[in-house]
Amino acid sequence: MSVKVEETVDNQPLDLKQKCINCFRGPNTLRTVVTLICVAVVVQQITICSLKLHNRPITTYTHFDFNQTITYPSVTFCREPPYKHDKLSDYGLYAHPRLTSTWRNFNFSGISLDELWEEITYDADDFFVQYGLDTQRDNVKLTPVMGFITGRCYTVSPKVLDIKVSTTLKNGYSITLQHFASDLEDPISILPPGYHVHVHYLREPFTEVEVYNGGLVDYLYVNTGEKVDVKLKVDEYIMISEVQDPCSNEDNYSANMCTTQHVTDVVAESVGCSGPWMQSDLPYCNNFEDMRNLISSYVSTYQNHEYESCPRFCRSYLYNAYVTDRQKHYTWDPQNFELTNNVDRSNLQTQIYIHFNNMMVSVYEERFNYDWNLFLSDLGGSIGFLLGLSVIGLIDIIGNLWIDLIRPSVVKRKKDTSVPAFQTNVATITNNEELKIDQWRR
Repeated sequence: MSVKVEETVDNQPLDLKQKCINCFRGPNTLRTVVTLICVAVVVQQITICSLKLHNRPITTYTHFDFNQTITYPSVTFCREPPYKHDKLSDYGLYAHPRLTSTWRNFNFSGISLDELWEEITYDADDFFVQYGLDTQRDNVKLTPVMGFITGRCYTVSPKVLDIKVSTTLKNGYSITLQHFASDLEDPISILPPGYHVHVHYLREPFTEVEVYNGGLVDYLYVNTGEKVDVKLKVDEYIMISEVQDPCSNEDNYSANMCTTQHVTDVVAESVGCSGPWMQSDLPYCNNFEDMRNLISSYVSTYQNHEYESCPRFCRSYLYNAYVTDRQKHYTWDPQNFELTNNVDRSNLQTQIYIHFNNMMVSVYEERFNYDWNLFLSDLGGSIGFLLGLSVIGLIDIIGNLWIDLIRPSVVKRKKDTSVPAFQTNVATITNNEELKIDQWRR
Protein backbone atom coordinates (compact mmCIF):
# COMPACT_ATOMS: atom_id res chain seq x y z
CA MET A 1 0.00 0.00 0.00
CA SER A 2 1.44 3.30 -1.05
CA VAL A 3 0.76 6.55 0.65
CA LYS A 4 0.71 9.64 -1.44
CA VAL A 5 2.35 12.51 0.27
CA GLU A 6 1.27 15.91 -0.96
CA GLU A 7 3.86 18.58 -0.86
CA THR A 8 2.74 21.84 0.72
CA VAL A 9 3.46 24.88 -1.36
CA ASP A 10 3.85 28.26 0.26
CA ASN A 11 1.69 30.60 -1.83
CA GLN A 12 2.10 33.55 0.42
CA PRO A 13 2.93 36.68 -1.65
CA LEU A 14 6.32 38.24 -1.21
CA ASP A 15 6.49 41.63 0.42
CA LEU A 16 8.14 44.66 -1.23
CA LYS A 17 11.38 44.23 0.68
CA GLN A 18 11.72 40.62 -0.40
CA LYS A 19 10.99 41.56 -4.00
CA CYS A 20 13.70 44.20 -3.89
CA ILE A 21 16.13 41.66 -2.44
CA ASN A 22 15.26 39.16 -5.17
CA CYS A 23 16.02 41.81 -7.79
CA PHE A 24 19.66 41.76 -6.72
CA ARG A 25 20.07 37.95 -6.57
CA GLY A 26 21.73 35.90 -9.25
CA PRO A 27 21.35 37.05 -12.83
CA ASN A 28 18.75 39.64 -11.79
CA THR A 29 21.51 41.83 -10.36
CA LEU A 30 22.85 42.92 -13.74
CA ARG A 31 19.36 43.46 -15.10
CA THR A 32 18.38 45.63 -12.14
CA VAL A 33 21.56 47.74 -12.23
CA VAL A 34 21.26 48.41 -15.96
CA THR A 35 17.58 49.26 -15.60
CA LEU A 36 18.24 51.70 -12.76
CA ILE A 37 20.97 53.42 -14.77
CA CYS A 38 18.63 53.75 -17.74
CA VAL A 39 15.86 55.18 -15.57
CA ALA A 40 18.25 57.74 -14.04
CA VAL A 41 19.42 58.85 -17.47
CA VAL A 42 15.84 59.15 -18.71
CA VAL A 43 14.87 61.26 -15.69
CA GLN A 44 17.85 63.53 -16.30
CA GLN A 45 16.96 63.94 -19.97
CA ILE A 46 13.30 64.71 -19.18
CA THR A 47 14.39 67.27 -16.59
CA ILE A 48 16.67 69.02 -19.10
CA CYS A 49 13.93 69.06 -21.74
CA SER A 50 11.41 70.44 -19.24
CA LEU A 51 13.77 73.25 -18.23
CA LYS A 52 14.36 74.12 -21.89
CA LEU A 53 10.62 74.19 -22.47
CA HIS A 54 10.09 76.46 -19.45
CA ASN A 55 12.95 78.81 -20.33
CA ARG A 56 13.12 78.43 -24.08
CA PRO A 57 16.38 79.45 -25.77
CA ILE A 58 16.18 82.23 -28.36
CA THR A 59 18.04 82.36 -31.64
CA THR A 60 18.35 85.42 -33.86
CA TYR A 61 17.67 84.77 -37.54
CA THR A 62 18.88 87.18 -40.17
CA HIS A 63 17.27 87.48 -43.56
CA PHE A 64 16.60 90.10 -46.22
CA ASP A 65 13.24 91.38 -47.43
CA PHE A 66 12.62 93.14 -50.69
CA ASN A 67 10.03 95.84 -49.95
CA GLN A 68 8.38 97.94 -52.59
CA THR A 69 6.71 100.08 -49.93
CA ILE A 70 8.30 101.21 -46.70
CA THR A 71 7.83 103.79 -43.98
CA TYR A 72 10.15 106.77 -44.01
CA PRO A 73 11.76 107.72 -40.70
CA SER A 74 11.13 110.78 -38.62
CA VAL A 75 13.86 113.40 -38.79
CA THR A 76 14.37 115.90 -35.95
CA PHE A 77 16.31 119.13 -36.46
CA CYS A 78 17.76 120.99 -33.51
CA ARG A 79 19.27 124.39 -34.15
CA GLU A 80 22.75 125.46 -33.14
CA PRO A 81 22.81 127.89 -31.38
CA PRO A 82 19.55 126.77 -29.75
CA TYR A 83 18.51 130.15 -28.28
CA LYS A 84 18.23 133.68 -29.61
CA HIS A 85 21.11 135.69 -28.22
CA ASP A 86 19.44 139.08 -28.61
CA LYS A 87 16.25 137.92 -26.85
CA LEU A 88 18.25 136.40 -24.02
CA SER A 89 19.91 139.79 -23.51
CA ASP A 90 16.53 141.52 -23.44
CA TYR A 91 15.47 139.34 -20.50
CA GLY A 92 18.77 139.65 -18.67
CA LEU A 93 20.01 136.19 -19.65
CA TYR A 94 23.35 136.78 -21.32
CA ALA A 95 24.13 133.11 -22.23
CA HIS A 96 22.61 129.65 -22.47
CA PRO A 97 19.96 129.13 -19.73
CA ARG A 98 21.90 126.14 -18.40
CA LEU A 99 24.33 128.62 -16.81
CA THR A 100 22.51 129.12 -13.53
CA SER A 101 24.25 132.39 -12.72
CA THR A 102 22.35 134.12 -15.52
CA TRP A 103 19.10 133.65 -13.58
CA ARG A 104 20.23 135.66 -10.57
CA ASN A 105 18.69 138.95 -11.75
CA PHE A 106 15.76 137.49 -13.67
CA ASN A 107 12.35 139.00 -12.88
CA PHE A 108 10.38 135.87 -11.94
CA SER A 109 7.38 137.82 -10.66
CA GLY A 110 6.99 140.01 -13.75
CA ILE A 111 7.82 137.64 -16.62
CA SER A 112 6.09 134.36 -17.38
CA LEU A 113 8.40 131.46 -18.13
CA ASP A 114 6.11 130.34 -20.97
CA GLU A 115 6.43 133.78 -22.51
CA LEU A 116 10.19 133.69 -21.99
CA TRP A 117 10.62 130.35 -23.73
CA GLU A 118 8.38 131.42 -26.57
CA GLU A 119 10.57 134.46 -27.17
CA ILE A 120 14.05 133.01 -26.77
CA THR A 121 13.52 129.85 -28.87
CA TYR A 122 13.14 129.63 -32.64
CA ASP A 123 9.84 128.87 -34.36
CA ALA A 124 9.25 126.90 -37.56
CA ASP A 125 9.68 129.96 -39.79
CA ASP A 126 13.13 130.50 -38.31
CA PHE A 127 14.06 126.89 -39.09
CA PHE A 128 12.66 126.05 -42.51
CA VAL A 129 12.67 127.66 -45.91
CA GLN A 130 10.88 124.68 -47.43
CA TYR A 131 10.36 120.98 -46.75
CA GLY A 132 8.60 118.10 -48.44
CA LEU A 133 8.46 114.35 -49.01
CA ASP A 134 8.16 112.90 -52.49
CA THR A 135 8.03 116.49 -53.80
CA GLN A 136 4.91 117.24 -51.75
CA ARG A 137 4.79 119.38 -48.60
CA ASP A 138 1.43 117.86 -47.65
CA ASN A 139 3.14 114.49 -47.17
CA VAL A 140 5.03 115.84 -44.15
CA LYS A 141 3.83 116.49 -40.61
CA LEU A 142 5.77 119.07 -38.58
CA THR A 143 5.92 118.66 -34.78
CA PRO A 144 7.73 120.95 -32.26
CA VAL A 145 9.76 119.27 -29.51
CA MET A 146 10.80 121.38 -26.53
CA GLY A 147 14.04 120.63 -24.71
CA PHE A 148 16.32 122.48 -22.34
CA ILE A 149 19.79 121.83 -23.74
CA THR A 150 18.64 121.78 -27.37
CA GLY A 151 15.92 124.45 -27.09
CA ARG A 152 12.97 124.03 -29.42
CA CYS A 153 13.49 121.37 -32.10
CA TYR A 154 11.21 120.32 -34.95
CA THR A 155 10.43 116.83 -36.19
CA VAL A 156 9.33 116.10 -39.75
CA SER A 157 7.42 112.83 -40.13
CA PRO A 158 5.63 111.19 -43.05
CA LYS A 159 1.85 111.43 -43.08
CA VAL A 160 1.57 108.47 -45.45
CA LEU A 161 3.27 105.51 -43.80
CA ASP A 162 3.61 103.11 -46.73
CA ILE A 163 4.76 104.83 -49.88
CA LYS A 164 6.52 103.40 -52.89
CA VAL A 165 10.24 103.08 -52.38
CA SER A 166 12.50 104.86 -54.79
CA THR A 167 16.23 105.54 -54.65
CA THR A 168 16.12 108.98 -56.31
CA LEU A 169 16.55 112.33 -54.59
CA LYS A 170 13.15 113.69 -55.50
CA ASN A 171 11.23 110.82 -53.88
CA GLY A 172 12.73 111.31 -50.41
CA TYR A 173 12.91 114.21 -47.97
CA SER A 174 13.96 117.53 -49.42
CA ILE A 175 14.51 120.10 -46.68
CA THR A 176 16.01 123.59 -46.78
CA LEU A 177 17.07 125.11 -43.46
CA GLN A 178 18.36 128.58 -42.71
CA HIS A 179 20.41 130.70 -40.33
CA PHE A 180 20.80 134.43 -39.88
CA ALA A 181 23.88 136.60 -40.15
CA SER A 182 23.71 137.35 -36.43
CA ASP A 183 24.14 133.63 -35.69
CA LEU A 184 27.48 133.70 -37.46
CA GLU A 185 28.70 137.10 -36.34
CA ASP A 186 28.08 136.67 -32.62
CA PRO A 187 27.83 132.93 -31.90
CA ILE A 188 27.13 131.80 -28.34
CA SER A 189 28.05 128.15 -28.79
CA ILE A 190 31.19 126.09 -29.21
CA LEU A 191 29.99 124.36 -32.38
CA PRO A 192 29.75 126.27 -35.64
CA PRO A 193 26.22 127.34 -36.59
CA GLY A 194 24.33 124.43 -38.03
CA TYR A 195 21.77 121.75 -37.27
CA HIS A 196 21.77 118.57 -35.24
CA VAL A 197 19.99 115.98 -37.38
CA HIS A 198 18.46 112.97 -35.64
CA VAL A 199 17.07 110.16 -37.81
CA HIS A 200 14.82 107.90 -35.76
CA TYR A 201 11.88 105.52 -35.78
CA LEU A 202 8.48 107.11 -36.30
CA ARG A 203 7.05 105.68 -33.05
CA GLU A 204 9.93 106.95 -30.93
CA PRO A 205 9.73 110.77 -30.66
CA PHE A 206 12.96 112.66 -30.20
CA THR A 207 14.14 113.48 -26.69
CA GLU A 208 17.38 114.91 -25.37
CA VAL A 209 17.16 112.54 -22.39
CA GLU A 210 19.37 109.48 -22.63
CA VAL A 211 17.24 106.39 -23.33
CA TYR A 212 18.91 103.07 -22.55
CA ASN A 213 16.24 100.86 -24.11
CA GLY A 214 15.96 103.02 -27.21
CA GLY A 215 19.10 103.67 -29.13
CA LEU A 216 17.44 103.36 -32.55
CA VAL A 217 18.65 106.82 -33.57
CA ASP A 218 21.24 107.86 -36.11
CA TYR A 219 22.83 111.28 -35.86
CA LEU A 220 24.78 113.72 -38.00
CA TYR A 221 25.69 117.39 -37.77
CA VAL A 222 25.25 119.74 -40.72
CA ASN A 223 26.90 123.14 -40.89
CA THR A 224 24.94 126.05 -42.22
CA GLY A 225 25.58 126.74 -45.89
CA GLU A 226 26.10 123.06 -46.75
CA LYS A 227 24.40 120.83 -49.27
CA VAL A 228 24.20 117.26 -47.97
CA ASP A 229 23.00 114.07 -49.64
CA VAL A 230 22.04 111.36 -47.13
CA LYS A 231 21.13 107.80 -48.07
CA LEU A 232 19.21 105.48 -45.75
CA LYS A 233 19.63 101.80 -45.02
CA VAL A 234 16.96 100.05 -42.98
CA ASP A 235 17.37 97.37 -40.30
CA GLU A 236 14.25 95.79 -38.85
CA TYR A 237 14.33 94.22 -35.38
CA ILE A 238 11.67 91.74 -34.27
CA MET A 239 12.10 90.86 -30.61
CA ILE A 240 10.42 88.46 -28.20
CA SER A 241 9.04 89.74 -24.92
CA GLU A 242 10.39 87.89 -21.91
CA VAL A 243 10.12 88.33 -18.17
CA GLN A 244 13.79 89.30 -17.86
CA ASP A 245 13.77 91.45 -21.00
CA PRO A 246 10.22 92.61 -21.83
CA CYS A 247 9.12 94.56 -24.87
CA SER A 248 5.88 96.35 -25.77
CA ASN A 249 3.44 96.16 -28.69
CA GLU A 250 1.15 98.96 -27.52
CA ASP A 251 0.21 101.49 -30.18
CA ASN A 252 0.63 104.64 -28.08
CA TYR A 253 3.69 103.54 -26.15
CA SER A 254 7.17 105.06 -26.45
CA ALA A 255 10.29 104.12 -24.51
CA ASN A 256 11.65 107.63 -25.17
CA MET A 257 8.61 109.33 -23.65
CA CYS A 258 8.50 106.85 -20.77
CA THR A 259 12.12 107.57 -19.85
CA THR A 260 11.73 111.32 -20.35
CA GLN A 261 8.71 111.43 -18.08
CA HIS A 262 10.54 109.48 -15.40
CA VAL A 263 13.48 111.91 -15.46
CA THR A 264 11.07 114.86 -15.40
CA ASP A 265 9.21 113.49 -12.38
CA VAL A 266 12.39 112.72 -10.47
CA VAL A 267 13.93 116.14 -11.09
CA ALA A 268 10.75 118.14 -10.45
CA GLU A 269 9.86 116.24 -7.28
CA SER A 270 13.37 116.66 -5.88
CA VAL A 271 13.10 120.46 -6.23
CA GLY A 272 9.35 120.94 -5.79
CA CYS A 273 8.81 122.85 -9.04
CA SER A 274 9.24 122.42 -12.79
CA GLY A 275 10.29 124.31 -15.91
CA PRO A 276 8.59 125.19 -19.21
CA TRP A 277 10.44 122.41 -21.07
CA MET A 278 8.93 119.77 -18.76
CA GLN A 279 5.61 117.93 -18.79
CA SER A 280 4.77 118.14 -15.10
CA ASP A 281 1.81 118.93 -12.84
CA LEU A 282 4.04 120.91 -10.48
CA PRO A 283 4.11 124.72 -10.85
CA TYR A 284 7.03 126.55 -12.44
CA CYS A 285 9.91 127.64 -10.27
CA ASN A 286 9.42 131.29 -9.25
CA ASN A 287 12.73 132.24 -7.62
CA PHE A 288 16.44 132.04 -8.27
CA GLU A 289 17.21 129.33 -5.70
CA ASP A 290 14.57 126.92 -7.02
CA MET A 291 15.49 127.56 -10.66
CA ARG A 292 19.17 127.00 -9.93
CA ASN A 293 18.42 123.73 -8.15
CA LEU A 294 16.09 122.62 -10.94
CA ILE A 295 18.63 123.31 -13.69
CA SER A 296 21.48 121.72 -11.76
CA SER A 297 19.43 118.62 -11.02
CA TYR A 298 18.24 118.31 -14.62
CA VAL A 299 21.70 118.77 -16.17
CA SER A 300 23.19 116.13 -13.87
CA THR A 301 20.33 113.67 -14.41
CA TYR A 302 19.11 113.75 -18.00
CA GLN A 303 22.05 111.69 -19.28
CA ASN A 304 23.17 109.95 -16.09
CA HIS A 305 19.92 108.65 -14.65
CA GLU A 306 20.58 104.92 -15.36
CA TYR A 307 16.84 104.24 -15.58
CA GLU A 308 16.18 101.08 -17.64
CA SER A 309 12.66 100.06 -16.62
CA CYS A 310 10.89 101.32 -19.75
CA PRO A 311 10.53 98.35 -22.12
CA ARG A 312 11.53 98.56 -25.73
CA PHE A 313 9.39 98.01 -28.82
CA CYS A 314 8.94 94.41 -29.95
CA ARG A 315 9.11 95.51 -33.59
CA SER A 316 11.22 98.52 -34.48
CA TYR A 317 13.37 99.99 -37.22
CA LEU A 318 16.87 101.42 -37.24
CA TYR A 319 17.56 103.85 -40.05
CA ASN A 320 21.26 104.12 -40.85
CA ALA A 321 22.14 107.46 -42.45
CA TYR A 322 25.15 107.63 -44.78
CA VAL A 323 26.39 110.96 -46.12
CA THR A 324 27.30 110.37 -49.76
CA ASP A 325 27.90 113.98 -50.80
CA ARG A 326 28.65 117.15 -48.84
CA GLN A 327 29.39 120.57 -50.31
CA LYS A 328 30.29 123.72 -48.37
CA HIS A 329 29.84 127.32 -49.44
CA TYR A 330 32.14 128.87 -46.83
CA THR A 331 34.56 128.17 -43.97
CA TRP A 332 33.92 129.20 -40.39
CA ASP A 333 36.51 129.73 -37.66
CA PRO A 334 35.22 130.63 -34.18
CA GLN A 335 38.43 132.54 -33.45
CA ASN A 336 38.80 134.27 -36.79
CA PHE A 337 35.42 134.25 -38.48
CA GLU A 338 35.31 134.79 -42.21
CA LEU A 339 33.08 133.96 -45.15
CA THR A 340 34.60 132.96 -48.44
CA ASN A 341 31.56 134.37 -50.22
CA ASN A 342 29.45 137.39 -49.48
CA VAL A 343 26.94 137.01 -46.67
CA ASP A 344 23.69 136.60 -48.51
CA ARG A 345 20.60 134.53 -47.90
CA SER A 346 21.64 131.59 -50.07
CA ASN A 347 24.93 131.16 -48.19
CA LEU A 348 23.03 130.92 -44.91
CA GLN A 349 20.80 128.11 -46.14
CA THR A 350 21.37 124.39 -45.71
CA GLN A 351 19.98 121.86 -48.17
CA ILE A 352 19.44 118.25 -47.06
CA TYR A 353 18.24 115.35 -49.19
CA ILE A 354 17.32 112.14 -47.39
CA HIS A 355 16.29 109.09 -49.40
CA PHE A 356 16.68 105.32 -49.42
CA ASN A 357 19.77 103.60 -50.70
CA ASN A 358 17.95 100.51 -52.01
CA MET A 359 14.81 98.46 -51.47
CA MET A 360 16.43 95.76 -49.32
CA VAL A 361 15.61 95.55 -45.61
CA SER A 362 17.85 93.58 -43.24
CA VAL A 363 15.61 91.75 -40.78
CA TYR A 364 16.91 90.52 -37.42
CA GLU A 365 14.24 88.29 -35.94
CA GLU A 366 14.27 86.53 -32.60
CA ARG A 367 12.66 83.10 -32.56
CA PHE A 368 12.24 80.47 -29.91
CA ASN A 369 14.64 77.62 -30.55
CA TYR A 370 12.56 75.06 -28.64
CA ASP A 371 8.86 74.14 -28.66
CA TRP A 372 6.46 71.30 -27.82
CA ASN A 373 7.28 69.39 -30.99
CA LEU A 374 10.98 69.31 -30.16
CA PHE A 375 10.15 68.46 -26.55
CA LEU A 376 8.07 65.43 -27.59
CA SER A 377 10.74 64.41 -30.07
CA ASP A 378 13.48 64.56 -27.41
CA LEU A 379 11.25 62.81 -24.90
CA GLY A 380 10.39 59.99 -27.27
CA GLY A 381 13.99 59.65 -28.37
CA SER A 382 15.31 59.43 -24.82
CA ILE A 383 12.73 56.92 -23.65
CA GLY A 384 12.88 54.90 -26.86
CA PHE A 385 16.65 54.69 -26.83
CA LEU A 386 17.22 54.10 -23.11
CA LEU A 387 14.15 52.09 -22.08
CA GLY A 388 13.01 50.69 -25.39
CA LEU A 389 12.99 47.15 -26.67
CA SER A 390 16.59 47.37 -27.83
CA VAL A 391 17.82 48.01 -24.31
CA ILE A 392 15.60 45.33 -22.77
CA GLY A 393 16.73 42.95 -25.47
CA LEU A 394 20.33 43.80 -24.69
CA ILE A 395 19.71 43.01 -21.02
CA ASP A 396 18.17 39.64 -21.97
CA ILE A 397 21.15 38.82 -24.17
CA ILE A 398 23.56 39.63 -21.35
CA GLY A 399 21.47 37.57 -18.93
CA ASN A 400 21.34 34.61 -21.29
CA LEU A 401 25.08 34.81 -21.85
CA TRP A 402 25.56 34.70 -18.10
CA ILE A 403 23.24 31.74 -17.58
CA ASP A 404 24.18 29.66 -20.63
CA LEU A 405 27.87 30.38 -21.11
CA ILE A 406 29.66 32.26 -18.39
CA ARG A 407 28.14 30.62 -15.32
CA PRO A 408 28.40 27.01 -16.58
CA SER A 409 32.00 27.54 -17.58
CA VAL A 410 32.81 28.89 -14.14
CA VAL A 411 31.09 25.95 -12.42
CA LYS A 412 32.78 23.43 -14.71
CA ARG A 413 36.19 24.94 -14.00
CA LYS A 414 35.58 24.52 -10.27
CA LYS A 415 34.58 20.88 -10.76
CA ASP A 416 37.61 20.15 -12.90
CA THR A 417 39.95 21.39 -10.19
CA SER A 418 38.40 18.99 -7.55
CA VAL A 419 38.01 15.75 -9.64
CA PRO A 420 41.60 14.24 -9.41
CA ALA A 421 41.67 14.04 -5.61
CA PHE A 422 38.19 12.58 -5.49
CA GLN A 423 38.97 9.96 -8.14
CA THR A 424 42.20 8.91 -6.31
CA ASN A 425 40.30 8.30 -3.12
CA VAL A 426 37.70 6.28 -4.94
CA ALA A 427 40.35 4.14 -6.64
CA THR A 428 42.09 3.46 -3.33
CA ILE A 429 38.85 2.43 -1.64
CA THR A 430 37.96 0.17 -4.56
CA ASN A 431 41.32 -1.64 -4.44
CA ASN A 432 41.08 -2.20 -0.71
CA GLU A 433 37.59 -3.65 -1.00
CA GLU A 434 38.65 -6.04 -3.76
CA LEU A 435 41.59 -7.21 -1.62
CA LYS A 436 39.33 -7.95 1.33
CA ILE A 437 36.91 -9.89 -0.85
CA ASP A 438 39.69 -12.04 -2.23
CA GLN A 439 40.98 -12.87 1.22
CA TRP A 440 37.47 -13.83 2.41
CA ARG A 441 36.98 -16.13 -0.49
CA ARG A 442 40.20 -17.93 0.29
